[in-house]
Amino acid sequence: MGRPKQFIELLGTPALAYTLRAFERAPSVDRICVVGDARRVGELAARERISKYAGCSTPGAARSLSARNGLRELEAGPQDLVLIHDGSRCLLTPSLVERVIGAARRGADGVIPALPVSDTIKVVEEGVVRKTLDRGSLWAVQTPQAFRFGVLERVFDISEELLARATDDASLIEGFGGRIEIVEGEKTNIKLTSPEDLIFAEAILESRRGGGP
Repeated sequence: MGRPKQFIELLGTPALAYTLRAFERAPSVDRICVVGDARRVGELAARERISKYAGCSTPGAARSLSARNGLRELEAGPQDLVLIHDGSRCLLTPSLVERVIGAARRGADGVIPALPVSDTIKVVEEGVVRKTLDRGSLWAVQTPQAFRFGVLERVFDISEELLARATDDASLIEGFGGRIEIVEGEKTNIKLTSPEDLIFAEAILESRRGGGP
């Protein structure tokens, strides 16, 4: 996008504000810790009156390294639940947060929201299709992802090189043999990755203002 996605404005409000509001309104969430620009995040949290805001950590060179930095700032017990969320998925709802937490309380090593893949997926090498995957077993993963604090501490205690390769935190736990369960995600829980996504995001927000999903 050429600029920090968390501070891109949607209907005149920074994207991160919508993320903070969702966690603020989720009854099961006790504290919200952010990884990013501490000054800007702190000012935004104060302006939005985010009472659960507990501080901001320095970003790392890769997504998993940022998550590890945030984890190090937490004061939590091994069995406490930690949710890790991509700030550019600013349209999540408190309902999704609660469903992820509810599922995580039942004892899995991790819980992730996901949606079944509806498109046909092909493996391509050098412009040539090598095989077509069975989409019946494919799911598109979202965040927030919930884990026990103790489990996260163990899996993050590996080299930075390995952490930097991870595409999401659940994959790290899978690599250690952990059990990851899914709950149904939300189609509106889109990720801001290109300028076109801003059009979709504002349309979703306008729909919600009008009483839509």
